[in-house]
Amino acid sequence: MTAAARSMVRTNAPRRPRAHPLEWLLIHLAFVAVSAFFLAPFLWLFGAAFDENATAYIHWPSAPTFNNFIRIFTEHDFGIALGNSVFVSVATMLLVVVTVSFAGYSLSRIELRRKDWITYAVLLLQTMPLSATMVPIYGLARQLGLRNSYLGLILIHATIELPFLVWLMKGFFDSVPRQLEEASWLDGRTKLRALIEIVLPLARPGLGIAAGLSFLSAWAEVLMVIILVDQQSMKTVPLAFYEAMRNQGGYTEVQYGVIAAMAILYLIPVMAVFIGARRLMVRGLMSSTRGL
Repeated sequence: MTAAARSMVRTNAPRRPRAHPLEWLLIHLAFVAVSAFFLAPFLWLFGAAFDENATAYIHWPSAPTFNNFIRIFTEHDFGIALGNSVFVSVATMLLVVVTVSFAGYSLSRIELRRKDWITYAVLLLQTMPLSATMVPIYGLARQLGLRNSYLGLILIHATIELPFLVWLMKGFFDSVPRQLEEASWLDGRTKLRALIEIVLPLARPGLGIAAGLSFLSAWAEVLMVIILVDQQSMKTVPLAFYEAMRNQGGYTEVQYGVIAAMAILYLIPVMAVFIGARRLMVRGLMSSTRGL
């Protein structure tokens, strides 16, 4: 292409209209206002956590200190709650990933009468309010001896997440071509080996979503912990945070620094999961959409 032709192409190309200076200013002011609205709680959180005399107003402490973090471990048994939350959340995640792998694969591959009805029934369970199941869950856990136990918390957390994640994983397995499994069967693999070596690696984004969502759900769940746990040695981070807020309410002085320090440590695993798995989750959601 000659220089004249290239010049003609550039001349005939539609030009993007330039924004008016006032419009540009208003857009950026709106962006700054929205960003400040969402960042203000985090600014207060970090400022209060390192301020021994924190108040409800946003300000950075003149002499930052770690005393608030020390107090939550020495006065509020936060270390016990943190260890319980990590153990319960990781165990719930592993149980959910294994369960949804087999359940989602079964709904995707096995031909059953009224299979669509089963799928919709599984998804319908997710619409049931959690508060409507509190009394039955409490009675069942009491009869089975699952109150104040790790097993009870793990089973309840996993059960809450299973309906949606089974339906989600079915979409991922539907997007995996069956010809790959059939070819592996001809090579001598069993159905279980084909699932583990062929199908599950291709559905890895879905497994990442299931792992992330189940971990975050178990990490943040407080309602079921309240009704299933009444021993201090079994409390989790949300329950410790709830007790600190409740004990400091009423006519007593609210210790903003202690609450902020708890909140920061509470948010660290959540942020780590989102930062570490954001690409996997985005790719998984796109793959699931194409497969549904």
